[in-house]
Amino acid sequence: MAAASILVLVGCAPDAAPGGDDATDHLVIAWPASREPASLDGHIEPYQTAWLIDYMIADPLLIIGPDGGFHPALATGWSSNAVADQWTFTLRSDVVFQDGTPFDAEAVRYNVERILDPATRSGEMAAHVGPVEHVEIVDDTTVTLHYDAPWVTVLDAFRRVPIWSPVAAERWGIEAFDRHLVGAGPFLLEEWVPNDRVTVRRWDGYGGWNSIADEPGPARVERVTIRFIGEEAVLGNVVRTGNAHVAMNLPTTYIDDYRGAEGFSLVTGYQAGTGLQMVMNTRRPPFSDLRVRQALLHGTDQHAINDLLYDGNYLTSDGPLNTVHRCYWEGSADHYPHDPETARRLLEAAGYTDRDGDGIREAHGVTGVEDGTPLRVRWTILDREEMGEAVQAQWRPLGIDLVIEIVPGPVQLERVNARDFDLIYERQRSPDPLLMDMLWNSAHDVVGGWAWTGFVDAELDGIVSQLRVIADPDARCELAREAQRIIMDNALMLPTLSEPIFYAVSDEVRGFQLASEGQFYFLHNVELVRE
Repeated sequence: MAAASILVLVGCAPDAAPGGDDATDHLVIAWPASREPASLDGHIEPYQTAWLIDYMIADPLLIIGPDGGFHPALATGWSSNAVADQWTFTLRSDVVFQDGTPFDAEAVRYNVERILDPATRSGEMAAHVGPVEHVEIVDDTTVTLHYDAPWVTVLDAFRRVPIWSPVAAERWGIEAFDRHLVGAGPFLLEEWVPNDRVTVRRWDGYGGWNSIADEPGPARVERVTIRFIGEEAVLGNVVRTGNAHVAMNLPTTYIDDYRGAEGFSLVTGYQAGTGLQMVMNTRRPPFSDLRVRQALLHGTDQHAINDLLYDGNYLTSDGPLNTVHRCYWEGSADHYPHDPETARRLLEAAGYTDRDGDGIREAHGVTGVEDGTPLRVRWTILDREEMGEAVQAQWRPLGIDLVIEIVPGPVQLERVNARDFDLIYERQRSPDPLLMDMLWNSAHDVVGGWAWTGFVDAELDGIVSQLRVIADPDARCELAREAQRIIMDNALMLPTLSEPIFYAVSDEVRGFQLASEGQFYFLHNVELVRE
């Protein structure tokens, strides 16, 4: 599914933007207060919203564009050696930071070393950047990263990394720099008022270096303010009332207020990854039997759940990767069509029948299960009780007693570490297929690992292991698709839905573009037009 972009004329915008600016040059974006990061320094802050703010201030080396591909920003090109343990970036020669200092290979080295320095406490970003052994400066516009092992996710890592001015970062230090960020992006950080707003203003020295920019030169709006809003009702109405131009993470109860409404657009973004999947514990009955696992997939109607609960606004997920992932396997779509009769036949063949007539099947002749034991399945999830209830209603006519268990995150991990679950929620979001190795390689079936099902298959392990050493994007997708086929053949997970990110946008906004991941957007081409 292609990422959306808006290039439309304007209706009506806020009568007055913060700070008294005319609305025609001050873009206001509303975020849920829960999305405010603890730090604006993306080298330190683990949450994606910090990186989104950083995108305004500091261009990265490369970006993931609306088409899902990697495109140049501060780097004009990149390559790796055959084993992917050396990565070379060619840099633009015409870039300076907002403080007038040069952007060059030395600046890239500084940023990498800052991230990897334990004093920076850069856990998340350091994990993305990986085990860099040393950074080689070939010349002013060429830098090579030498890894101590193959690291095929370098491009996905560096599209996240804000490149900061070394001079500014050293001047302010780790603790204070997030209030004084200096990059080479289209906007300068003006102020951050915690629990209220972040404001940036146009940097007139910006050269349009990011390939997302449709023309050279500075941004078109004078200022951008992100306002953090704690009340759902206020966030839901903030664009309609003229107090913001864009609302991110619009609550679903307000979707119909904007869909098709004059003067507004509703834009939907999705994040590539697994979707809201439930994985099955194959170590014990009932899911140690393939027929039972297959029965549940045939017995679940995602489309009906989507229509019932979310008015069809969520994205149905057919398999281990959702349909917006560039490595999605299309064969997932019809692998297990909704077919309650087939589900019943599979359950009976597995030894589950309803002999006492209470509507719930019991085990009869099932290895490891006492005869007469009801077919009861625990559905362990962090939230979305309504989704569990909808599945419960679909499975009850099949003779399955689904018990919904809502638990906090620490309890979920306790269940996983003890391998004490039937169906449990597991979600990962990444456009890189490496997550297939993380989730499905039995080598990661350890405490703290993410391979939870207990399924062991040498072919599957061998395929997903190659995702750690093969760098070619097309070859990696082919491996991921083959892995998805094996996972679906063995019915190891129950696909459910993928949660969208809704944006309400005033028709005054032109040039607002989503990346292929719905959580990310670009403001390089945004302008406000008042009729």
